[in-house]
Amino acid sequence: MKLTKIVTAVLLAVLICFTSVACGEDYKDAYIYVELNSRPHTLDPQLAETTEEITVTRALYDTLLRYNADGESVPSAAESYENKGLVYTFKLKSDAKWTDGTPVTAHDFVFALRRAVNPETVAPLASSLFCIKGAKAINNRSADVSTLGVFAENDYTLKIELERQDPEFLKVLTMPITAPCNREIFENAKGKYGLTVDTTASNGSYYVRIWNTADKFLLRLAKNLDFKGEFEANSMRVYFTCSEKDAIYLLENDNTDLSFITTEEYPSVSSAGFEVERTEDTCYVMFINQNIDRSVRAALLTSVDRKGISNSLGDVYRPADTFFPSALSLKGIKSVDSYIIHDENSAKQMYLNSALNTENKSTLTIGYPSDPVIRSVSKSIAAHWQQTLSCFVNIEEKQESQLKQGYSYGGYDIIILPVSSVAGITASYTSKFLSENIEPISLQENLFGEYLCYPICYSSTNIGADKKMKNLKSSTHDGIVDVSQLIKMQ
Repeated sequence: MKLTKIVTAVLLAVLICFTSVACGEDYKDAYIYVELNSRPHTLDPQLAETTEEITVTRALYDTLLRYNADGESVPSAAESYENKGLVYTFKLKSDAKWTDGTPVTAHDFVFALRRAVNPETVAPLASSLFCIKGAKAINNRSADVSTLGVFAENDYTLKIELERQDPEFLKVLTMPITAPCNREIFENAKGKYGLTVDTTASNGSYYVRIWNTADKFLLRLAKNLDFKGEFEANSMRVYFTCSEKDAIYLLENDNTDLSFITTEEYPSVSSAGFEVERTEDTCYVMFINQNIDRSVRAALLTSVDRKGISNSLGDVYRPADTFFPSALSLKGIKSVDSYIIHDENSAKQMYLNSALNTENKSTLTIGYPSDPVIRSVSKSIAAHWQQTLSCFVNIEEKQESQLKQGYSYGGYDIIILPVSSVAGITASYTSKFLSENIEPISLQENLFGEYLCYPICYSSTNIGADKKMKNLKSSTHDGIVDVSQLIKMQ
């Protein structure tokens, strides 16, 4: 009798397991928790710039194309498209709707793209759209926004004409900056579009349910039940949080399912057995103020001790030999050694004959962000210049925002700053060095030829996942995760 009860209980447990959620299968009603490195400041897709902002807006807005599990750009808001020369024609889904029930039309894409290149918008990634006919001229205020090569032939046919061929154009169309924007919804927001729950529209996999911007940040997205197709959300809710706790603590204590982790945290998270998806998307670059005499700049850069820099990096960062991290997938880029020939004797002579030396300026200052590895690099560079050139160099730690402000206004001698690519788009990356749009090879020739910059090291965007999570690799492209495609196991 006792044995019969035990067997019956076991069979009942097995039956329950298979009739509710099968053991080890995906959990469609799951709530996913994602820990961000910083809070998103806006959910306006045309203004989204940081990895965090793009991660959230990619979940909220459906773009013409999106990445599938194989990393291919495939139709999403578009039903199909065709390309003839410089013209792309997109047939849109006729049943797509905004969360208020308004149909999504080709006119919404026209308004969005005009907004994105309009200089009044100050869209951070506008340069990624300069391949579209008229975009650069509009952004430079030399043409009217109505001349942009984007047209609505009817409510569900969109035509985009390019200025020139761009191998990254289809990749750009997966970015939130190209997401639609309904003009009426935008204007009704009265300057607060994407800044509150009530003024954030959505046509994508999720919509915003709660956005707490107080001390304890919380952004809760709910599944958009009206959104259908390949990119329908796999989970009912996504909670974005941003705390001061270490990623390893949050993951080990089940406080999060997914966490953006710093490069310094990567070894501990990886060794603990958590899956980590890494995207090398940042280059730390040393900038020398162009107001410093060219011969001084040449002396400094031709005497850089690359071996000393490499030894200072340890295992945390990878030494850089170009300005371009691997996320940009560029070919034919020559290394720094092809442009700047290391010659300490010539460097010393140049420095002795320089205006800086003859004017008896006592010191130069290297500003660097708060990072123990970059501090070590800065100390190594300063010590080597002092030893080789008899050049006195101070190092000064500053907030990254202060360094960027100094770079913008020329208030620096030498600074080391991280320059990050956004979703692997080359145009938006190169524009961070020069305001004009320039090809990568020409950019390096310009910067090295004038001894203005020197690549120091590469770092990565790292995303760690709890063991319950599935699809991290196939959902992450160019450092941005599509949370709609994540699956949480029960």
